[in-house]
Amino acid sequence: MGFQQQKLHLPFYTIQTLKDRLEWVINLRWLAVFGILIAVPTGSQMLGFSLAYPQMIFISFILLLLNTVYFFLLHFTTFKSELQELFFAEIQVLTDLLIISCLVHYSGGVQNPFYFFYIIVVILNVFIFPGILIPLLNAVLACSLLTGWTLLEYTGRVPAYQVGDDVLSLAHIITALLAFYVLTFAGMFIIANFVQNYRYLKAIIDEKNELLEISMDERREIFRYAAHELKSPITTIQSTLAVVDYTYSKDLAPEVRDMVKRAEKRSSQLLDMVNEMIAITKYKQGIVVSDFRCVEFCGWLKQIAESQRSYALQKDIRLNVGTLSEEITICFDRTEMDKVVVNLLSNALRYTPSGGQVSIEPFQEKTHYGFCVIDTGIGIAKEDQDKIFNEFYRTRAAKHMERTGTGLGLNLVREIVKKHGGSLQVKSSVGKGSQFTVNLPRTNKPKIYSNKKKT
Repeated sequence: MGFQQQKLHLPFYTIQTLKDRLEWVINLRWLAVFGILIAVPTGSQMLGFSLAYPQMIFISFILLLLNTVYFFLLHFTTFKSELQELFFAEIQVLTDLLIISCLVHYSGGVQNPFYFFYIIVVILNVFIFPGILIPLLNAVLACSLLTGWTLLEYTGRVPAYQVGDDVLSLAHIITALLAFYVLTFAGMFIIANFVQNYRYLKAIIDEKNELLEISMDERREIFRYAAHELKSPITTIQSTLAVVDYTYSKDLAPEVRDMVKRAEKRSSQLLDMVNEMIAITKYKQGIVVSDFRCVEFCGWLKQIAESQRSYALQKDIRLNVGTLSEEITICFDRTEMDKVVVNLLSNALRYTPSGGQVSIEPFQEKTHYGFCVIDTGIGIAKEDQDKIFNEFYRTRAAKHMERTGTGLGLNLVREIVKKHGGSLQVKSSVGKGSQFTVNLPRTNKPKIYSNKKKT
């Protein structure tokens, strides 16, 4: 409950959040200035109202000047405490209420229905300030300003500017003021109750998210530890089986030799899985780019495709590599991007039946470049297309065609592409094949991750 109560009373959670809200209010003031400058000629020329138009123009320029000051303070002043944030916001609210009171007076007072603009400021208070006290005081100030100007106009102490020809009676004035009071305070308390409930729910969500993040970090740590601990014994088993196969293969019975071969193959697959687990954990927990290089794009793709050529020939699959009209040079983490292409190509070859075709097609645009890996394989069902990027997930069709597989490759591919600021999309139809598209920014430079948490 301590965490929830602490969050409950905060109207914003970072200084940047406050800046975003105040910037939104500042943008509303630009619109208000524009609206006043439009309303003045409309009221005087088209509607023929006898109002204090010069004073309204003067007030709009004061508002323009103040809003310009607020804009620069917001963008070039560093707030160091919540108190400074609240003070800056309250100054803006007070000046807004004073300016609105002057505008209402010079545009007809309670005769002009636009005096309800006070309520907009009162409601914005509830979203900006913690608790109900400050918004309540500002609402009282708004009511006091409107009441004060109205009484001064009615008693003749200040000139009254009328929208219509009829002079308002005391009963009409009291009715208008009472309606304003009821709407102001009722609206404020309704919105305050909604915001309080929202902040309470937000506090619960924040707490659960924090716990979830801790759990995910612990899971990744266990994942990484288990992978590293498994790698050494698996490597030992694999090397031992290789020695047995090389040294004693002639002395072993055919069925024993076959068992050794299968055990060696399975240990290799298990080692591949462990290496992929380590690589994925590395991206989840944060890495520093270590192999940033520049290459000729099409030549690089062709080189990787050639490394898969023997497998394609073995399966009787046509492997095609497209070209661009003009070769481009790109820079990225070469080691990691090699994994992306190899993984996508090997998957396409594995899940394409004999006699099929696999193509890798590069493309470039003004701000982006990338490649598509297209196959005529078994395809992916629509309901599985979002799941294939999850850790350890393999579709039923994939398991039926290829029993071996980790279900980690596409997850690793997505993490690498994301690190490079790119995106990975899949289009597929069951029985017709799949297309995986890797899209990368032209000004590409891999993000450098750090293990430090954001505060």
